[in-house]
Amino acid sequence: MKKIYALPFAVTALVAALSGCGGESAKVIPETYDSSTVNGACKSASEKCVEFILDYPVDGINFTCSSDSKNKFVTLFDASEGVSSGACRVGDTVNFYLQGEKDKRIELGSVQLDNLSKVASSSTPPRLTLIDLAYGMTKQQAQAISPTDATVKVAMRLAMMIQALGMKNNQVASATEIQPVYISDSNRQAIESLDKTVTTATLVGFSDTEFATWLNQWLGQTPISATEAFSVVENLMNISTAAVYQPEFALFSTEQSLISAVSGSNGLVGCDKDVCAPSDMAKSNIFGHFLLMTDRQGVTFGSGLQWRGTVDQSLTTIGGTNALLMTKVKPKQMTATPQETWIDPLTKEIDHARKLGFKFDVDEAGAQPLVITQGTLLANKMVVGSGGTLYQTLTNKKESEITSADAANYGLWNQTVNGSLYKGTLDLYKLYPLSYLDKNVFSTQANTPKSTYVFPLYADLTFKFNNTTVKSVKLGIVIDRNGDIRTNIKPNVPANIFDTAIGTVDLSTDDKVGCSGQDVLDKYTMLDDQNTQQYRIGTVTRTFTRGSKVTPETISLRMILADKALGTLNGALIGMNTTIQTSTDSSTNIVVGGALLQMANLLSASAGVKPSGVVMTDSANQKVRWANSFASFNGTYSNSVPADTESKEIAKLAGGEITFDLAPCYTVKAK
Repeated sequence: MKKIYALPFAVTALVAALSGCGGESAKVIPETYDSSTVNGACKSASEKCVEFILDYPVDGINFTCSSDSKNKFVTLFDASEGVSSGACRVGDTVNFYLQGEKDKRIELGSVQLDNLSKVASSSTPPRLTLIDLAYGMTKQQAQAISPTDATVKVAMRLAMMIQALGMKNNQVASATEIQPVYISDSNRQAIESLDKTVTTATLVGFSDTEFATWLNQWLGQTPISATEAFSVVENLMNISTAAVYQPEFALFSTEQSLISAVSGSNGLVGCDKDVCAPSDMAKSNIFGHFLLMTDRQGVTFGSGLQWRGTVDQSLTTIGGTNALLMTKVKPKQMTATPQETWIDPLTKEIDHARKLGFKFDVDEAGAQPLVITQGTLLANKMVVGSGGTLYQTLTNKKESEITSADAANYGLWNQTVNGSLYKGTLDLYKLYPLSYLDKNVFSTQANTPKSTYVFPLYADLTFKFNNTTVKSVKLGIVIDRNGDIRTNIKPNVPANIFDTAIGTVDLSTDDKVGCSGQDVLDKYTMLDDQNTQQYRIGTVTRTFTRGSKVTPETISLRMILADKALGTLNGALIGMNTTIQTSTDSSTNIVVGGALLQMANLLSASAGVKPSGVVMTDSANQKVRWANSFASFNGTYSNSVPADTESKEIAKLAGGEITFDLAPCYTVKAK
C-alpha cells in the first residue's frame, strides 16, 4: 500500500481517506470546508483553477498552495493520461518540497503560478519545467539552456535527484532515461536519516562535491554525471514546446465579436497598408493557414497556404474579407522547412534573438518568404496578434493596463511580394503537446528491461488518393530511437519518379540496407549512410500503456510532409486530430483524424521475427485517413473558378487512406 505524505505530523480525515497501490493515482475524499483533492487545492477545469503538468513525470513531490492554509498536496502521475500533475488557484504561490516520514524535508523552492499561467488551465494546462523549479530556488532567470548557467545548474541538480530516485527504485535504467518516477516510502524514510532539513539555500549553495556527498548520503551511490544531467534537462526543455501549432480562420462572421466566439481568433491576416480596414477596397490582403509541429529535437517544420489579393466589396469584418478571398483568389502553398527559431523554451518567444524570424517559403514568382518576426506563447495556449480581448484574457489585464511594452508579445509577420511590403498579425494555438515515451510500449536498446526491443522501427507507408487517377505512393520511414520520424527512401531514386513511375511511386525502404546504419541523422544535413537525402516528417507524440483506458499498447503518430521533393505528398497531414473549415458548408471541411500504431504484436514477438498484424488505425479503430489542406482549398477555388485547370489538378491530391507495413528488412532486435 502506497502512503501519501500530504500532512507530516497528524493523521487527519484527509490522509485517512487516501488509498492506492501499485503506482495508481490515489483518490481523496475532501474535507467538508473545501474542494481540495490530493494533488491540488482545486479540481482541474474548475473555475480559477490552474492545473500544472510537470515536464518530468514524478509522482509524490509535496507542495502547498498559498490560497489554502489547511491542506498539503502531492503531485500524482496519471498512467492513463501519461502526465504528472498538481493544481492550485490562479495567482497562487506554490511551495515545493520532499517530505520525510516524520519532520525532516528537502525544500525545493517556490513558484509564482502567474509565471506559468494567469488564467484557469481548462484543457491546456501549463508545463512546470525543472528550470521553472530551479528559478523558484535561485530567483534568477536562466539566460540560456547551458550547463554553465547558474539556474540551469540547479535544474541539473534536480535532474540528478530524480534520476537517482528512479535508479534507486529500479524505475529508470540509465542516467538519461525519462520515465515515471514514484517517490517511495523508503525514499522518504531515508530523508529522516539526513542530518537535518535541507533548505533551498543549502541545496543551491552546495559545491558540486558537497552535493554529490549529500546525494550519496540520502540515496546511496548513484553515479550521475553533470553531462548526463544536462542531457535530461535539455531533452525536457525540447519536449516542453514540442506540439502542433495552428492558427484559426476568421470566417463567415457578421460581427467582429463573433469571430472570437466562433473561431477564437483572427488567424494570420494582413495587407499592404499600415491599417487593414475590411471596408478598404484599395488594399491588397493576405490571409493564411498552416500547421506546424515541433519534434523531440526541438526542430519545427510544417506546411500551409495563403491567399493574396483585393476584394471588390466594402466589408465590415475580417472574416468576410477572408471568405471572399477564398473563392476568388488562387491559394499559394507555404512550406516551413526545418528551423530552430520557433518558440524558445526559456522565454516562450518566437525567434528570441529577433534576427532570423520563422520563415515560410511561398511558391510564387516574386514572393519572398513570409517571416513571422515575433510573438510570445501565453499561458502555454496561444500566440496573440494584438492587445484585444484574447490578449487581455490570457494576461489577466484590463484594456487600460495594456501598454506599449505589451506590443513586444504580439504575433507579427511580414512578407515582400514583387517589391510590395505586406505585414500583419498572427493568432495561433498550441495543441497536442508531447509527453515522455513509456518503455513498456516504446522499447529501445537503452531502456528496455526485456531481452528484445522494437525501436528504431523501419516501415513503409502507402498513400492512396481519393481520386484514383493519382498514383499511390509507397514511402519508407523510420521511427528512430528518440521517437522522431523521418523518411527512409531507398538510394538512387530518379528525381522525376513522380512523372515516370508506372503504377505505385516507389520511395520505399531498401530491402538490403534500409534497416541498417544510423537511425538518428545529422539534424542539419539529414543524409543517411548511403548519402541519400532524407526528410524530417513527424514524431511519436505519446504512448498508451496496457493500463490506458483507451487504445492500450499503442503509440500516437503525427506527421507533416513538407518538401517539394516529396512530390504529390508535399503538404500531406497525418494524425493531426484537426478539422479545418473550408467553406460555409461543413460537409466540405478537412478532417484529419488520429493515427495510432498497434504495438501488441511487436512487443510480444521474439528476436529476429517480423511480426504480422502490425497496423495503424484511428482512435475508432478505423482506417487512417490523411489530408492536404493546400489541395483541398484549391478544390474550393476550382469550384468557383472551374476554368482554372491547374487548381483542378492540385485538388486531386486532397487526401485519401494510408496504410502501414513493416519494412521487409525489419525484425525485432535482441538486446
